[in-house]
Amino acid sequence: MAKKIVQFGIPLLLSAGLLAGCSSNDSGTGSSPSPTTSVVASSTMTPGGGAAGVAQVDPNTASQSQIQAAFEAAGVSNAGKWAKEVTEYGPYSPDTMSDTLATELGKYGIDQQTLDTILSVLAPQ
Repeated sequence: MAKKIVQFGIPLLLSAGLLAGCSSNDSGTGSSPSPTTSVVASSTMTPGGGAAGVAQVDPNTASQSQIQAAFEAAGVSNAGKWAKEVTEYGPYSPDTMSDTLATELGKYGIDQQTLDTILSVLAPQ
């Protein structure tokens, strides 16, 4: 059941976010996400350079499969490998995540573009 939610729910959430971002030029933020939500729709360019409309996940609460799905949606190659590593090196704080992942994923030869994309998808709370 959870796998089907991830398999169909995330692409549906991404599509809804893209449609909402394209159909309105209202700058309002709408409702804010619940503190327990681990996937957040983003309809703007993220600081790490991620594409508009890519879902962000909290690496401290999202499952490895949710992180992998978000990486795949953002176009990260070897998303499964990187999701496993991100899960392994947590928990993360917003202040230290970039440095921690640059160091830990750097051990595996990650290129800067992939690291930037991964960082743009992750949003620790």
